Amino acid sequence: MKTFAVTGRCIAAPPPDDWRESLTQMLGAKPRRIGTWAELGLYGALRCMADAGEKTLPPDAQIWLGSRRGTYAATDTVLDQLREDLPMPLAFLQTQPSQLLAMLAAKMDWKGHACFVAGTDPGALLRLAAAQAGNGGILLGWLDEMAGGETNWLRLRPSAEAGASFVAAAPDMLFSPQISHVRLDKLELKARLLA
Repeated sequence: MKTFAVTGRCIAAPPPDDWRESLTQMLGAKPRRIGTWAELGLYGALRCMADAGEKTLPPDAQIWLGSRRGTYAATDTVLDQLREDLPMPLAFLQTQPSQLLAMLAAKMDWKGHACFVAGTDPGALLRLAAAQAGNGGILLGWLDEMAGGETNWLRLRPSAEAGASFVAAAPDMLFSPQISHVRLDKLELKARLLA
């Protein structure tokens, strides 16, 4: 059984209208050569880290990013370009989900384990991350640029919280602002709610 305290979060589904301006302020310059998917991910991850009061992650922390569709919009653009000729290099790069992870690590001056997983269940992403998490914890993200977009992130730190106040939680509750702790009891996701 692993328990994590939620020490920071960003829940933006959909993100606010001015999210691109906020991202430019966080980065100190307008991002270049990346697509909307990566920009949205950077925005959410950096807001989550700021909420946690951290500028970087410990070396033994991990970044886990999940998405239902991944870089769907960029991939669609590249497929359209392939019908005419070779895809544009920058368009092709935007189809790579790991581009976001590399940019995030560079912004935080962090070296460690970062992983992208395509799927439909944020709870499954947490189970994968928790199985490998060390003392530095996890920066866990769920990202989608379709239908207005969403960039949901949690900064999770290992916790020794005990007690019976944890309740069963559906995977879609993982990013709820009401959750203060998450626990994986075998394969079941449990949560402690804020008072």
